Amino acid sequence: MSEAGVDDPLLGKVLSGRFQIVEPLGVGGMGRVYKAIQQPLDRVVALKVLNPRYDGTKDPGFERRFFLEASMTAKLKHPNTITVHDYGRTDEGIYFIAMEYLEGETLQQVLAREGPMPWQRALAVAAQVARSLREAHKLGLVHRDLKPANVMLLSEGTGGDVVKVLDFGLVKAFASDLMSKSDTELTQAGVLLGSPLYMAPEQAKAETDQRTDIYALGVLTFQCIAGRPPFQGRESIDIIVKHVKEKPPELSSLKPELPPEVNALVMKCLEKAPASRFQTMDELLEAMRVAMSGQGMSGFFVDPRTSSNPFVPSHTSQANRAPSSARMRVVSPAVPEGSATRADRPEPSLEVEITESGTHPGKASQKKLLFGVLGLAALGLLVGGAVALSSASKPTTTTLEPKPPAPPVVTPPKPEAPTEKPAPVEVTFAVDSEPSGATVSRDGVVVGTTPFSLSVTRTADTAASVELVFALDGYLGTTLVAQGLGGTVPVRPTLTKKKPAPTPGPVRVKPTKPPKSPKETDPGYKDDPYQ
Repeated sequence: MSEAGVDDPLLGKVLSGRFQIVEPLGVGGMGRVYKAIQQPLDRVVALKVLNPRYDGTKDPGFERRFFLEASMTAKLKHPNTITVHDYGRTDEGIYFIAMEYLEGETLQQVLAREGPMPWQRALAVAAQVARSLREAHKLGLVHRDLKPANVMLLSEGTGGDVVKVLDFGLVKAFASDLMSKSDTELTQAGVLLGSPLYMAPEQAKAETDQRTDIYALGVLTFQCIAGRPPFQGRESIDIIVKHVKEKPPELSSLKPELPPEVNALVMKCLEKAPASRFQTMDELLEAMRVAMSGQGMSGFFVDPRTSSNPFVPSHTSQANRAPSSARMRVVSPAVPEGSATRADRPEPSLEVEITESGTHPGKASQKKLLFGVLGLAALGLLVGGAVALSSASKPTTTTLEPKPPAPPVVTPPKPEAPTEKPAPVEVTFAVDSEPSGATVSRDGVVVGTTPFSLSVTRTADTAASVELVFALDGYLGTTLVAQGLGGTVPVRPTLTKKKPAPTPGPVRVKPTKPPKSPKETDPGYKDDPYQ
């Protein structure tokens, strides 16, 4: 038992009458995760118990938000998504979620131990994550907190990575028909959610949809290949600002050996504007398939750790292939004299000899070779029958050589559909000031006196922005930049009073001393010179 669980009052307890807590598995920001046995099924589960601070007394909307998000997560059934078995609230007020118990390591642990992955393995992991999120997106849900700590690599002895996406605790519905307005507000809760290292630019403005997860998956794939995420910083706010304003470094600048199509795929996921990224997980998975086939790879689930070329080649050039051959002989026996009908003729015998040397082409190549031989065998039977009708009593041998296999057909990448320009959106700024009555100018032109409304139309994905200058007698001039994506945006600065000028006091005039008399200035002076 870990030291963290020595004083844990839940250890050994039976939660909600059916979950016997065995041992702690980990501690997170929202609570603890335990290994537990679900009764009466005797099933091992991972039981997530929320921290006591998450309760209805301190946050009246929490209970409704918890059950809403838990019920949405329970709808996810994809093999690459962790399964939610049960959730609820005990009589003691403890909120819990029971999930399938997984044995393995998080992607964060694997990267910390092994460092960067070969790009083939990184794409194989990313493809499974994309399939998990594709199901969530089709149900109208977006994860919002995709990161290596929320991706588990299982140990199932398959020789490759089996992925499970964890912790849909920040899940949000983006389809308008799934949730009411009040439910959406409960889920958002007015809080910025997510992890700064993997946060899409629009997520910093509390705006998310399925393309937010595509950006996070691009960051995760970048980190798997390069060994670090595209943006780093000492403070979370520094990293968020970089996501919003700075262009990420090219992945190929950190990994020069990376194929150009793989670099382009990851960098497209990291586009600032959501409209410039892949729009769906289906588009991203198709781009992965094209990138792999362009490198002669035909599969995603062969273990990439066992060799430098972990994927099965879709074709092998004749220069690199050892000679192989398949020979077939069709022997037609002599036709007895007087045998005119087919029933009287003996059937020709078939001898097939297949020789192969060099590198084994794999099961797919064997199947192609086998079907080729069978096709030649059928052709040989027809030829043998024709020869049997026209030949004498001597046996006839026909040797056929198979034609070289046709070169593989490489599907060219689909041209990208032109990006539709977003429809114009009107943003109304409700301009006021404290106190009211200030004159407001924009670009040197007076646009109104507070309070008033100012409408601006934007036609891009970026927010509408206006710079307003407020002026009011007795107050300092104030400049304010307001931004908005749509609807009504309140703008109300508090103006600062000017400091009153000092009141001039009475002028003090220094009294001047009367001029000194000659008596004082001339020591020889006498009032009466005769004295």
